[in-house]
Amino acid sequence: MPREKESESLAVILGHLNRDMSRMFLQSVGMSFSRFLVLHELMHAGEITQTELQRRLGMEGALITRFVKEMETAHLVTRRVDPADNRFTLVAISPAGRLVFEKMKTLREASEAQLLDGVTKKEQAIMVKIIKRIQENISRWQQ
Repeated sequence: MPREKESESLAVILGHLNRDMSRMFLQSVGMSFSRFLVLHELMHAGEITQTELQRRLGMEGALITRFVKEMETAHLVTRRVDPADNRFTLVAISPAGRLVFEKMKTLREASEAQLLDGVTKKEQAIMVKIIKRIQENISRWQQ
């Protein structure tokens, strides 16, 4: 385990944690965390425009377009022109995508349990509270 550096800021540590967790997620479920987020959003939102998906996930339009096209090719999502406004593309999770999502969710939960091994429930609750506070601060900052 690498030694902690006093000079590392919280932002750097969180960035490294995000990168490492994304790699772990990819290894355990076979899909990037970003693509999992696309499935997750569609699982809960139903059919939405790519523009709305982009907004909800805070990703660049070109990235969402690439992800959605690749996921459509893999039969995980469906795309169609919005009949009410042909300038927009509607995206939805497919039945095959739902099955993959449920399998990945189970694998993610197992990975998370392994990740938190040795971290008490009290420590986890404190960590969640702190992370939620940071998210709230970011939301206020972005307004």
